[in-house]
Amino acid sequence: MVFASDSFLFLFLPVFLIVYALTPGAARNLAILAFSWLFYAWWRADFLPLIVSIAVWSWATGLWIARTDGAGRRRALMVGIAWPLASLVWFKYANMFVHSAGALGASVWGWQDVLLPIGLSFFVFGAISYSTDVFRGTVAAEPSFVNYATYQSMFGHLVAGPVVRYEWVAQRLKARTFHRAEFMFAVERFMLGFAQKVLIADTLAPMVDAGYALAEPTTADVLLAVAGYTLQLYFDFSGYSAMAIGLGLMVGLKFPENFDNPYLAISLSEFWRRWHISLSSWLRDYLYIPLGGNRGSTGRVSMNLLVTMGLGGLWHGASWTFLIWGLWHGFGLMVGRVWKAARLPGTGALPGGALLGHVLTLAFVMVGWALFRAASWDEAGRIFSGLAGAHGLSLSPAMGAALRPLELVTLALGIGLIYLPKLMRIDPSAPNPGHALRAWTALPLFLFAVFVLQGRIVVPFLYFQF
Repeated sequence: MVFASDSFLFLFLPVFLIVYALTPGAARNLAILAFSWLFYAWWRADFLPLIVSIAVWSWATGLWIARTDGAGRRRALMVGIAWPLASLVWFKYANMFVHSAGALGASVWGWQDVLLPIGLSFFVFGAISYSTDVFRGTVAAEPSFVNYATYQSMFGHLVAGPVVRYEWVAQRLKARTFHRAEFMFAVERFMLGFAQKVLIADTLAPMVDAGYALAEPTTADVLLAVAGYTLQLYFDFSGYSAMAIGLGLMVGLKFPENFDNPYLAISLSEFWRRWHISLSSWLRDYLYIPLGGNRGSTGRVSMNLLVTMGLGGLWHGASWTFLIWGLWHGFGLMVGRVWKAARLPGTGALPGGALLGHVLTLAFVMVGWALFRAASWDEAGRIFSGLAGAHGLSLSPAMGAALRPLELVTLALGIGLIYLPKLMRIDPSAPNPGHALRAWTALPLFLFAVFVLQGRIVVPFLYFQF
């Protein structure tokens, strides 16, 4: 079940909200937890015990960590993250390692591929951050299993993020009150996120699929497909994040913003401060800084960046293409540090530098997305050879036949919406940026998206696979 489906909109969500409203305050977290586990079991009930076991393990070891001092505290931390991490490695990466071994001639007899449970990467990162924060003393261990499991399992962020940290919701897990204005704002966020997903991301999907399916794409074919995917991924994932934030706020839980107009960035480091913020900040706080961060020689800092972004790439998917994508960004961040230190054009230090920096950053990100979208090295090879003009420059007849006017209009609309904050001088850091515009457009766009959805097959969120 996905948020952008009739079963969620007209069955699961209304029933949940009614039950939640009728439940006494002390038992409301239990209601959230029960519906969250039902939501997950709707996909595959046989994987629910895995999710529950990770929650139980992390909660119990969190109490152990809090009650232990000295060297035993670190051992308790290692035990605390062992089961979640082992689960992630097995379910997400076992197939990749076995298939890679097979490609080298060392096949594993009788191997059957392991199915990846949806949302496992997000769930595990939440568990690791909780154990680490308890170890560091930045949060107190949660004595109530229901409260902890509600934090980990809340269906709003369970399957595709944001990567929520316990400290962000700890206070409201214990006590919260209903505010009508907050609830209405939450509904508004949900409706606009739903519209983003259905009206823009899902509309661009056929164009992207057609471009990547071509055996000999031209440069124009690849540019259209990659531009479409750049927008599809953003509006799909930022739309999901907005829906998740809205769902959390409907029950009084505040999740962090996950996007801040990333395609307006003028440097790659700024892009990563704006894109998938909950993940990039997680990688910074729990991987990059413990590795040494910006401390040390240029070589050491560069290695920290490569390791962090390489592992961040693998987090996105069990494929060596994701590793290379992560290293691509790690390399870009390395170059960006040198570029900025030298005050070269594109840093904003010179007239017109901000515009040049924006163009270079966006081009770099889009080249990365071209690889990110590729399902195999063969597909990536076709895309990059097409980009280089190996099969011509102009639009191919096959791509032209696959394109619909609606997709081109949506592409133009998506580009316009990317630059709308600049054109309207909306400050994204304001408490409610563009609030008046959202308030007037949320309901009509939501109703239109629901209407459009009735004539389509439900398209899963792209980040479900990660």
